[in-house]
Amino acid sequence: MIKAEKLSYSFPQKDLYNKISFTLEDDVHCAFIGTNGTGKSTLVDMILHPDNYLYDGRLIVDVPGRIGYVSQFYSLDEEKEVTVFDYLSEEFVRLQNEINTICDEMATADELDELMERYQNVMDQFQAIDGDFYESNIRKQLKIANLKDYENHLLTNLSGGEFKLIQVIREMMISPKFIIMDEPDVFLDFEHLNALKNLINSHKGTLLVITHNRYLLNHCFNKILHLENAELQEFDGTYVDYNFALLEMKIEQQELAAADMEEIERNRKIVERLRNEATKVDSATKGRSLKARVSLLERLEARKTKSPFVDIKQPQIELHTSAKSSDDVQGDVSGQTDADETTSEERTEQNHEKVILEVENYSVAFDRQIMEEVTFSMEAGEKVAIVGPNGTGKTTIL
Repeated sequence: MIKAEKLSYSFPQKDLYNKISFTLEDDVHCAFIGTNGTGKSTLVDMILHPDNYLYDGRLIVDVPGRIGYVSQFYSLDEEKEVTVFDYLSEEFVRLQNEINTICDEMATADELDELMERYQNVMDQFQAIDGDFYESNIRKQLKIANLKDYENHLLTNLSGGEFKLIQVIREMMISPKFIIMDEPDVFLDFEHLNALKNLINSHKGTLLVITHNRYLLNHCFNKILHLENAELQEFDGTYVDYNFALLEMKIEQQELAAADMEEIERNRKIVERLRNEATKVDSATKGRSLKARVSLLERLEARKTKSPFVDIKQPQIELHTSAKSSDDVQGDVSGQTDADETTSEERTEQNHEKVILEVENYSVAFDRQIMEEVTFSMEAGEKVAIVGPNGTGKTTIL
């Protein structure tokens, strides 16, 4: 469906791609990985809008029907008071209405050729997205996403994570052949992340998904595109297999690079020795030997093994604690330390001065109770995480 051949593209003062090549075949689920700023989203936009870019090489896009796209972020029209089911049905209902309109026009038209052509075109679109069974397909997809009870929920009452899953379902239904997703795991808690995994794995068409999420990478994909430093690696296989192959390749390249550098260093010393000798003795023979050796050194440096492709970065987590000594702990327990002469009332007053946010007995409800008598406080300098499943009110309390 997609083929790039020696594709190069640059921004001012930055090369994004240097003669990269890859293919995306029918029904492959491909993860597109790489550090931020390497050009993943730009390449996606080039696939969606190739005419907007001036690039070297070839980019062939041969996708039947519409290319689906799921963005990192969506802004929902708050005045659009529609249910989840109606929202997912919009494209199907639109095509049905268009078919009915054409049929009504046929009843009174003198020339049917143009109407028949329009009718066949719309019917082809309707059938390409399995329009005859769209109602049951919507319910099936909602069930896969663990949203089967959300059919009659208003979109405006959904959390960010729930709405993201609805967007994925919508694109999967109206663009079944090829879909691009740009970090669809943003805003998802683990329950909904697992639902996204199920949706991806149940989809029969081709997917190109930009993601950094290890859970999705480990469970959803059979092809990897890895973009780093203007170069791209293409791997047919799972993310786990790619990690292993990358390690094997790195070890092999390191060994070759070490051997190349050893040979280069040996010839560099010979060149230095010949150059010293040539400065002491005026000899045509020594001059020719020096020139030949310099030429050899240049060829060795030009064809030396490149440094290994960048590692897949692993998260680095450090936990720091200020552990007290046993003497300090004993002193705290016995109450005999000089530092602990303040009264409990004074300590309470001191601690209270540090509180910068205090919530007491906070309750809120929409169509259902979101929070009930929530109480917490936050002190100056603290770094606080608010965690919990989507839809429990984290954004509301902020």
